[in-house]
Amino acid sequence: MGELTTDPSTVLETFKGLIAAEGLLARREGLQAGDVEDGITDDPTLLRYLEARQMNPKAALKQFQEAAKFQADRHILRLYDLISMEHYEETRKLYPHWTGRRDRRGQPILALDVAHLNASTMTAWRKTRDISRHTEINSPDPIIPDMEQRAAIHFDSLTRFVLPLCSAMRDRPDPTTPITKSIYIVDASALSLKQAWDLRDFARDISWILATCYPETIDRIIVGNAPFYFAKIWAFMKNFVEPMTADKLVITKSADAYATMAEHMEHQDIPSQFGGGFQFTNGMLPDLDEGIRQALRWTSGGKEAFPQGPLKWTEDDNGQRRAIATGSIDGRERSEEIALLSQELPN
Repeated sequence: MGELTTDPSTVLETFKGLIAAEGLLARREGLQAGDVEDGITDDPTLLRYLEARQMNPKAALKQFQEAAKFQADRHILRLYDLISMEHYEETRKLYPHWTGRRDRRGQPILALDVAHLNASTMTAWRKTRDISRHTEINSPDPIIPDMEQRAAIHFDSLTRFVLPLCSAMRDRPDPTTPITKSIYIVDASALSLKQAWDLRDFARDISWILATCYPETIDRIIVGNAPFYFAKIWAFMKNFVEPMTADKLVITKSADAYATMAEHMEHQDIPSQFGGGFQFTNGMLPDLDEGIRQALRWTSGGKEAFPQGPLKWTEDDNGQRRAIATGSIDGRERSEEIALLSQELPN
């Protein structure tokens, strides 16, 4: 019980000592010059692992080792810079993706329309599940990441780019506390019993990746417009979802979806499918809120928007952070500066 009642900062230092002793606090292979380590070994990330294991450093170390091994064996950090735009965007549409909006606490709002997870989409997803697990990142041949690699790269974009961006914003109730979680909105209006059955492997695989490599990144999952038979679907589906993730679900009927979401976010940030003022379509690029747009000095030809493909933060010797578009286009690695993060952020 002593570990559970110790000051979090003391527990964090103990945890960092254990990680350092295993050689896991050093800069990771695959990062490029200037890449920040947010979402990898920074304090907010380490605290997420501790939270997932009830602030027990030894238990958190075991999970951190498992995640680090997965990321190293699967070359996730290097593939973040090499994945093709096409593969990245195909993957982004499969999972809850950032809308560009935040809730009242400053957490990013991610959304997904289950209608997109239809039979043809799942067939394509299963093909990526069967790809050889021995990706040669230095091969002259085109790199084709498998399902696990693509999913990890997608969620890396959340932990390495979106969460640090939201943490930097000062226009939130507690700007001194880093943003480490996000709120998910899922439109389940099109979900059928057959579709739920077809999604069982999909649910199992993504649940494992989230729980192991991205613990405690979900604040809650609001399932909106749930059909009347959803209780039967969930009784079956929850067997394929990690218990800690399942506990975060809030299931609402059509009549209750807007009111539930309005407890956490403004009208203009609630998708119109639930009665809000935000025109969301599955797979759309982030439609940034005004606070975030003002916090960035755009250097990409005056367009105040993020492009397709993965984004990452780099930092120079003066502490200036730059949003860099990475990934590859037609086999050529991309490194394009999109915006600078203002060092005098509006409140």
